[in-house]
Amino acid sequence: MQQETSRRERKKLQTKKTIAEIALKLFFSKGLNEITVAEIMEEADLGTGTFYNYFESKEAILKYCLVERIDSGNQTLEEIQTSPLNAPEKLSQMVQAVGKTYEENQSLISLYMKFYRNLDKLDRKAPHGVRFKEILSSIIREGQEKNEFRRDIPPEIINEMFSEIHKSTMSSNLGLPFMDNINYKLSLLLEGVTTQKEGEA
Repeated sequence: MQQETSRRERKKLQTKKTIAEIALKLFFSKGLNEITVAEIMEEADLGTGTFYNYFESKEAILKYCLVERIDSGNQTLEEIQTSPLNAPEKLSQMVQAVGKTYEENQSLISLYMKFYRNLDKLDRKAPHGVRFKEILSSIIREGQEKNEFRRDIPPEIINEMFSEIHKSTMSSNLGLPFMDNINYKLSLLLEGVTTQKEGEA
């Protein structure tokens, strides 16, 4: 009986994902306002009424899809945190992973922010949220304990500097490729802006 329930739950989850991905493709090609629930469900080969078993509105699909991407991204961050890399390497990989998540989902994030901009400000943050800062804090503390990061700088300041990389890149008008922009800033924070003098190690 439990196996039957589990199979049914998996099928429901798969149906929800299918509806969401089909809807997203239609939103990107024609616009959210131009697409009806009936069109989404026709494309999914399901009855229109079935839509409301899974989503309360078209806009709810945007939130669902973004949460899916963030959850996947957070799993990557957890893997980086528990990897055998040193703290600077972990921090670098984390910033790049979050940047990649944003770059790959720019259309979804833009659409989401357009329709939720007047609601909860928490929904408008970059695609990493609280978990990113928690893991970042943990890696910074680890780096300071192992003398891989400066101990004379409060960890909150280091966290703030690295957290701001994504925000400044998202609003940048420099015309650089997104990940190049992030990597330049990452290099600047990890290695400094001054050139190394001859003879210095």
